[in-house]
Amino acid sequence: MKHWIILFFLFAATALGAQPKTYDDSITARLSLRPRQYQLPDGKPFGETITAANMKYLIDTLASDAMAGRETGEPGQRMAADFIAEQFRALGLPQVADRKTYFQNIFLKRESWTDIGLKVDGKEFKNRTDFYVYPVFNDSRAATPVKEIVFVGYGIEDGKYSDYGKTDVKGKAVIFYDGEPMDKDGRSLVTGREFRSSWSLDWNRKVQLATQKGAAMVFIIDPELTENVKTNRRKLSSWGWEPAAPNAGSVNSGLANSIFVSQDVANAFFGKKSDKVEEACAALRNGSGFKPLKIKTTAEVRLAKEIKTLEGSNVVGLIEGADPDLKNEYVIITAHYDHLGEAGGVVYNGADDNASGTSGVIEIARAFAKAKAAGVGPKRSVVCMLVSGEEKGLLGSKFYVEFPIFPLERTVANVNIDMIGRLDNRHADNPDYIYVIGSNRMSTELHEVNEFANAAHTKLELDYKYNDPKDPNRYYERSDHYNFAERGIPAIFYFNGTHADYHKETDTADKIDVAAAAKRARLAFYTAWDIANRPTRIAVDVKK
Repeated sequence: MKHWIILFFLFAATALGAQPKTYDDSITARLSLRPRQYQLPDGKPFGETITAANMKYLIDTLASDAMAGRETGEPGQRMAADFIAEQFRALGLPQVADRKTYFQNIFLKRESWTDIGLKVDGKEFKNRTDFYVYPVFNDSRAATPVKEIVFVGYGIEDGKYSDYGKTDVKGKAVIFYDGEPMDKDGRSLVTGREFRSSWSLDWNRKVQLATQKGAAMVFIIDPELTENVKTNRRKLSSWGWEPAAPNAGSVNSGLANSIFVSQDVANAFFGKKSDKVEEACAALRNGSGFKPLKIKTTAEVRLAKEIKTLEGSNVVGLIEGADPDLKNEYVIITAHYDHLGEAGGVVYNGADDNASGTSGVIEIARAFAKAKAAGVGPKRSVVCMLVSGEEKGLLGSKFYVEFPIFPLERTVANVNIDMIGRLDNRHADNPDYIYVIGSNRMSTELHEVNEFANAAHTKLELDYKYNDPKDPNRYYERSDHYNFAERGIPAIFYFNGTHADYHKETDTADKIDVAAAAKRARLAFYTAWDIANRPTRIAVDVKK
C-alpha cells in the first residue's frame, strides 16, 4: 500500500511539473484581482527575445534621414513599409494582405471648397452663418442660377401623406422645412401619433425623394441652424483626409445638391409670398390640406470643390493560431509607422513618434513567430499591423476597420503602441513606467490581464493618469486603438507621454531609451500572449 502511495505522489509531481505556468496566487491577492481560472504556456522565453539591441537597430533604421520622415504617400513612407515587410518576410510570416502581399493599400480623399456662396435677389449670404453645406453630399458645380423654387412643406411623401401632391418639380429647385409636420395637439401628421416618423431623422431621405421627382437643387430650412453649425463643424469643413474605397465615387451618387438655410434666407426666397407660405403651413398644421407654392426668384449658388487623393499602406504580418477551434479569432497589435515627413530641408525623424512603437510591434511579431516555431502557440491568430495615415487623422486604422482583412466580429482585442521610447517630466527619474489607456473602458478582463502580465513579468509602474475620461488631453481618442474601440473591440494603448521634442525635428533616435522601450514592448507582448492563449475571448463587460 505504501508503494502505491509513493508512486501516486511521484506521478502527480511529474504531471504538475509538466503543466503550463499559471499566475502566482500572491499576484491575485496583492492586486485584489479575480483568481485566474486558466493556465498559460510559458511566454517568458519568447518575451525575453525582445531586447534593447534589437529595438535600437529597428529604431535607428526607421528614424534615419533616409526614411525622410515617413510621411504618408511620400517615398519615405513606402521605403519604411518595404523595410517592415522585409522583417516579416525574414520571420517567414505569410502574405495575407492585398494581392497576397504584406501591404493593405489605403486610399485617402480630401475635399475642400475653392468657392462657396449663395446670393438671393442680389444679397450675398454667408456660409456657416446663413447657410451650410456638407461637402461629402454635394458635387462640385459651376455657378448655378435659380429662377424658380417650389415650397413643398416638409418635403415628405409617405403612404396617404404627401407634401408634393401632383406638383411637377422637374428641373426646379425645391425648398422645405427640416423635421416633419405636427398638429396643434403635438401629433405627427405622418404617423398620426405623438411619436415622429423616420423622416425627422433622415434628411437625406428627403433629398433622395426630391431627386427622384426630378428636382435640380434642394434647400432645407433649418430652425436650429446656428446650433447645428457648431455641432457639425468638422463635417461641414471636411478639409482633412478621409478613407475612401479604391476608385470610389462621390457619396452624393447623383443626388441633387442640398443646402441648409436659415429662416432669413428662406424669407428672401419667398419674398412677397412669405404670407402665403405661412398660410400654407398653418393649413397643414390644422389638417386643412396643403398645396405647394411655386415662387419666382433670382438666386445663384456657387459650389466649387477641389478633391485630392492620396495612397498609403498598412503592413500586415500574421502569426496563425495553432488551436483549430480558436485560430479564427484574432488579436490585432498595432502601431503607426508614419510621421510628418520633411519641410524646408528639415527631416522630422519621429524616433519616439512612432519608430519606437513600430519597432515594438516588429519585435512582438518576432517573439510570437519564435513561439509558433517552437510549437508553443499562440492558440488564437495574432495580427501585427503597422499602419500609416495616423498623423493625418488615424486614417490607416480607420481604413482597416472599414475594409478589414480579418472579420471584426472575430477580433477579440486590439493592443496599440504609440510612443514607448522616451521619458516625460512626470517620470524623469524613473524609466520603469508606462501610461496605460483604455484597458478598462470596455473590458475589466483586459485590464486585469495587463495588471497580471506586468506583475508577473515586467513590474513597471502602470500610470492611469491619461485613462481618466475627463482628462483634457483626450489621448484615448488620439491613437489608432480608438477606431477598434468604436467598433466594440476592447483596446489597450501603451504610451510614454509627451516631451519637449514631440512633433519636432529634434525627435531623433539618439534620444531614445532603448532599454525602457524594450521593457514596455515586452509588457505589450505578455498582455497579447495572455489574450491569444486564454480559453475564452476577452469579455466586453463594461457598459458605455
